[in-house]
Amino acid sequence: MKTIIVCTDFSHEAENATHYAASMAKENKYRILLFNLQTVSIHALNAQVSADFFYTQTLKNQKKLDDKAAELAALYAIETGYHLASGNFIEELENCIHLHECDFIVMGMAEKTLEQKLLGNSVTRAIHRLKKPILIVPSHIEYTGIRKILFAYDTHKSMTWTAMNDIYYFINEFNAEIEVFNVSESLEDFAEVIHDIDLNSGYDLDDIKYSFKMIQSIEVIKAIEEEIRLTGPDLLTMVPYKYNLVESLFHRSKTAIMAYKNKVPLLSIPLNID
Repeated sequence: MKTIIVCTDFSHEAENATHYAASMAKENKYRILLFNLQTVSIHALNAQVSADFFYTQTLKNQKKLDDKAAELAALYAIETGYHLASGNFIEELENCIHLHECDFIVMGMAEKTLEQKLLGNSVTRAIHRLKKPILIVPSHIEYTGIRKILFAYDTHKSMTWTAMNDIYYFINEFNAEIEVFNVSESLEDFAEVIHDIDLNSGYDLDDIKYSFKMIQSIEVIKAIEEEIRLTGPDLLTMVPYKYNLVESLFHRSKTAIMAYKNKVPLLSIPLNID
């Protein structure tokens, strides 16, 4: 049985992502593990509250997670659990992944508000540091199945077999069709797309429903948004490129940008290159 982590702070977007993940878990017989990072307000720290206060807060948070896990188990007939942590978000999430042998992570994305910027920072860090697929769910999306996947593929970034394997897992698990979509300044890259996907996969392309589409444009994000509007996929999949320090001064991650702007769930697949 696969286990998926759902990051929650009990906000609206996190609750929506939780129910999205639970619906997915019911369909595919996954186990849900709720992950919550316990934080202490600056006011409590300034007041130098006692150890008893922190202990009481921990018990309250454990009870809240336990109640939510029980609610999901009863509502969706799935196996649930929870993991309460405190400290650095990424480090604690990585620890949770290894401890519970989780397969992928689900996170909610808020609307365009200050809260989105704060949550988006966590999402962005997770996208570029975690070596597990991350499913980012917009706050207005409900789960209705995954039947069509749009894979926004960049020919100029290295692809690994592990990344392709994760993508093919989702295709097969949900019996979905996939469109490989590439935006390039030159249409001569078409042969390179076919070559990369064929060589880096452990699957026979004849076993899945797929199509290729390439367009010529310098505005990649706008092109992806337009393709989403035209084709109505249930899931957008991207593989974030890990820029070095110098590159990061001149480039913004397209995956992170789409996580903020996306109108459909975004599956970020790690390259897993150290």
